[in-house]
Amino acid sequence: MRVRSPIAALLVLAAGCSRPAAPLEGFGGATMGTTYRVDYAPAADAARAIRAGVDSLLEEIDRSMSTYDPDSVVSRLNASADTGAWHPVDVHFQTVFLRSREIASDTGGAFNPAVGPLVDAWGFGPEGAGELPASETIRELRALADLGAFEWRDSPPAVRKHAPEAALDFSAIAKGYGVDRIGEFLEVRGVTAYFVEIGGEIRTRGMHPEGRPWRIGIERPVDGDGRNPLQAALSVTDAALATSGNYRNFTIQEGERVVHILDPATGRPAASPLLSVSVLARDAMTADAYATAFMVMGVEPAATLVEARPGLDAYFISSGPDGGYIERRSTGFPVLEAP
Repeated sequence: MRVRSPIAALLVLAAGCSRPAAPLEGFGGATMGTTYRVDYAPAADAARAIRAGVDSLLEEIDRSMSTYDPDSVVSRLNASADTGAWHPVDVHFQTVFLRSREIASDTGGAFNPAVGPLVDAWGFGPEGAGELPASETIRELRALADLGAFEWRDSPPAVRKHAPEAALDFSAIAKGYGVDRIGEFLEVRGVTAYFVEIGGEIRTRGMHPEGRPWRIGIERPVDGDGRNPLQAALSVTDAALATSGNYRNFTIQEGERVVHILDPATGRPAASPLLSVSVLARDAMTADAYATAFMVMGVEPAATLVEARPGLDAYFISSGPDGGYIERRSTGFPVLEAP
């Protein structure tokens, strides 16, 4: 959704050095302020038609949830100060908004797309970085970071604001949603094996055409704009994986390092020894949102929650002594492989 460096493009396809002998179509491009990649076993539909359909779908999702498009559905809602008006929304907005409410409740508010005003204040919105917000400003904006300020109507689907300055930001869930929609698009067209990635959020189905699982690398959480060395790898099929971390998307403001993941409870950038978390789930939208929530919660609360949620697993990388790393996997997270 955001025209800037990728939020958490921490996962990369760990491919072999040689080109696969088995048939594999692939394409990619720019979307949501980052990049996307689609690899799939050829199906009946022509590759050109599939790519055109994927690009059209991504543009449609952007028109719904991009805070960088002033005419998007979410931008028009955010700009409105009318607390009596119902704002019609499309199916993309509806799906993400309702799932966001569920995950916000499950994480005690650690995941909260109502942090839009705080995102802007800390320099991660369309206007970019400026002066660091004063403590009084943060206190005022924390009061706006409340999903309860947005009332939902089922029929016809619409949202009404109860606070004129309240604003939504779906950047911590929209990429995962986009990945899921591309996967569903491919499946409808007869594709039974694919690897879809947007900015590090991944969904796989079936087996690689070579007859093996899809192999994914998890980056080492080292500050930088380029591709980092891999910390570990894993092989998956019929699963979604999302990684969140504070080492890639940050700004330097007034000599201070400001990370993009904000803690709704404090209104400030989330601070803990946790460097990155990779979440495995049935769908990428869920994995994406929980990965952000776990970065806010920290290792121990997040590890406790994930063990109590069937279908959800996580791999945590925290800073250790002497510049090393402390790794932790939930019970059901796959065994890690050498990268």
